[in-house]
Amino acid sequence: MKTKALQFKSPGELRIVTRELRPLGPTDVLIRTKAVGVCYGDIAMFRGLEGPLPSFGGHEAAGVVEQVGSRVSSLSVGDTVALLGQERFSEHTVADQADAVKFHSGAGDWMQWIAEPIACCVSAVDLAAVRPDDNVAVIGCGFMGLGIIQCLAMTPAGLVLAVAPREESLQRALAAGAHAALRAGDRGMLAGAAALARLRPMPAQYRGPDVQAGPYDVVFEASGTAGGLREASALVRTGGTLVLVGHQRGTMAVDSTAWHMKGLRVLNATPMASPDFRQDFVRTVGLLDRGRLKAADLVTHQAAADDAQQLFEASADREYVKGVLRF
Repeated sequence: MKTKALQFKSPGELRIVTRELRPLGPTDVLIRTKAVGVCYGDIAMFRGLEGPLPSFGGHEAAGVVEQVGSRVSSLSVGDTVALLGQERFSEHTVADQADAVKFHSGAGDWMQWIAEPIACCVSAVDLAAVRPDDNVAVIGCGFMGLGIIQCLAMTPAGLVLAVAPREESLQRALAAGAHAALRAGDRGMLAGAAALARLRPMPAQYRGPDVQAGPYDVVFEASGTAGGLREASALVRTGGTLVLVGHQRGTMAVDSTAWHMKGLRVLNATPMASPDFRQDFVRTVGLLDRGRLKAADLVTHQAAADDAQQLFEASADREYVKGVLRF
């Protein structure tokens, strides 16, 4: 079967092409794609930072089942599903039934069913093992940071602090469930963050002017920037947990002495770190289905597939958080 698909042709250039789908296997389903989220990895490919090009992208899809293989037992024609898997920027796509999770509350706003990136947030919060009354900080309030804040509302965290460089990002964080928000890079940010949290007494052997720093039990670094990593490292307490969520590209310098002396638990919270990311995905679709998570609230830009060029160019705008292509 042939389908129309979005192709990254060269840096900064997209085109719609016709491509052949693989034949439907016995456990496969054919999906009429309705919406696909734009990941930062897709944006990096568009900008020529990742390759090779030409290439196909898209892994945050949702749509309607149009055909099922002979051994498919979990889905039926007409079911609305969220998808895992690559190269989903296309009108139709083929997926194994294990990568297609049915949601039951009706399609409604297709923006709500961009489940894969929210599943990354669910996985990261699960990996962090937030305990009752923990002080938690989230550095960076783009899509991932805001998704993590939504997830933290379902944990026993005592305080959730959001840190971001722009006022509009801080307002979004408060709307997503953060208890407090502070501007990143502000000279008084660390002092303000300490004042918001209750200071925990530390054993004398771990106290020191360059080591003790912040009182936060868990800090999520979701900005993917060197400055964000420095602020996250400063906010986490001795013996606390630093969770790397933002994609720190290339070589990144860290204060390994402070990490060592503070005895940090440093977690690389990518989907590959999950014991079972597919199960995280299933759980996420259930949370979206019940309205506990709200992916649609985090979408700031959307466009028809034919207007993908404009949407990808808009990803550089200050107000951009998440883009979704409609098919």
